[in-house]
Amino acid sequence: MRDARDRPEGLRAWTDLCEVVDQVRILVNRDLFERAGLTLAENLVLCQVAMSPQGRLRMVDLASHLAIAKSAVTKTVDRLEERRLVRRERDERDRRSVYAALTEDGVKAFAVAQPTYLESVQQHFASRLDPSVLRELKAISEQVLDRRTPDQASRAARTTRRAGVRAV
Repeated sequence: MRDARDRPEGLRAWTDLCEVVDQVRILVNRDLFERAGLTLAENLVLCQVAMSPQGRLRMVDLASHLAIAKSAVTKTVDRLEERRLVRRERDERDRRSVYAALTEDGVKAFAVAQPTYLESVQQHFASRLDPSVLRELKAISEQVLDRRTPDQASRAARTTRRAGVRAV
């Protein structure tokens, strides 16, 4: 069996990043469930719907925003609907489109969960990193996700080089 140090640096970085994300997700999920009665998946669905312009979002768009399978969104919305935190609505113009919409109880549940979510992410992730590292991580994430303008990418690359970190 090969020593982990023999693996390419990019693969080691990727593996470590996946481990960080997995561990933080587990801890945030636990905190949300204990303090707000929601799973992380349920909280993320409520968050996406709550932040949408009309307080409702097409199921297919939910799956896209959360980068998960439509069946996973359907199951999560089923659980939220059973608890009367969301309701499904059909589009009057296109009966094939189904929306998830927040109920009054869903708005309240979302308001209760958000402080817990923010505190948990802070405790298990952000507080363990220097603010400059957080900014750098954000810049790297944007670069990998290709969300920056060319000018932002150029500035971030210069900052990364000055900090002595190789760009991804």
